[in-house]
Order: sequence, then structure tokens, then C-alpha cells
Amino acid sequence: MRYMGWALIILAALEVISIILVSNLIGGGWTLLLIILSIACGVFMLRNIGLSGLFLAVATLRTGSNVSLYQLLWPLRYVLAAIMLISPGFVSDIFAALLLLPISGKPLANTSNNPFSNTPQPDQSDIIEGEFTVENNNGQTHHPNRQQHLPPKQPD
Repeated sequence: MRYMGWALIILAALEVISIILVSNLIGGGWTLLLIILSIACGVFMLRNIGLSGLFLAVATLRTGSNVSLYQLLWPLRYVLAAIMLISPGFVSDIFAALLLLPISGKPLANTSNNPFSNTPQPDQSDIIEGEFTVENNNGQTHHPNRQQHLPPKQPD
């Protein structure tokens, strides 16, 4: 946090330098058009993400298998890339393009301490074996573990 102010000042200076270099290279009108298109793309991305980004993150968590941390953070990357596209300049646009690349990381499912796997291991110490009998109101008994092809008992 101590160097965040310096990083923002350096980023702002790099953005101004990139605008000047691009305008010298392709012209001021085309540079302005590129900046406007970049802002329009960023606004469009932010309008479309909405709650679907949250749903996408939850759906990614529910798959459980072969989910990488990079894929899990996709909604956050998408919103950050949209904000970077809205900011004028070309350095932030390059970082936004890098955030939008479909790079997959190491899957979390292959690690032994995956916090997102919902496969509880059964504990063998809490199993209780037993039999039960279901009695109807008229006194008939039903044993669910016995085979059903036996003839019913005759009442006494």
C-alpha cells in the first residue's frame, strides 16, 4: 500500500506517453478513435457482466474438477479488464488484453488440499448396523431385508 501512489503516478505517466507516441505514429484523429473504441468496449463489458459474473464463479466452483485458480478468478479478471479498457491510454489496454487471454493454470483438483471439492470421505466409525420391522395398523409386519417372493404369513 505504501507504493500504490507511486505506481498510479507512474501508470498515469506511461498512459500519457503511450497516447503521445501512438498519436505521432498514426495521427491524432485515429488515436482519439481508438481511445473512444476502447472506452466503448470497456463499458459494454461492464454492462454485460452484471450478476452473470457471480453466477459464472459459482458455476465454476460447482464443477469441482479440473478448476484452476486462474479460471476461478475469471469474473474478477473480466471486470478489471473492463475498467482498464475504460481508462484512456494504451498501456492499460495492453494489460486488459493480457487479462482476457484464456490462460489456464494448474488444476486445483489434482492437489490434495483442494478447498473446493465437495466429496466428503465417509467415516467408518459411525455406521450402525441393524434390522427394523414395519408394522401396519392391522398388525401385519413387513421385514424389508427379507426376500419378497415368499408367501405372506397366515394370521393366527
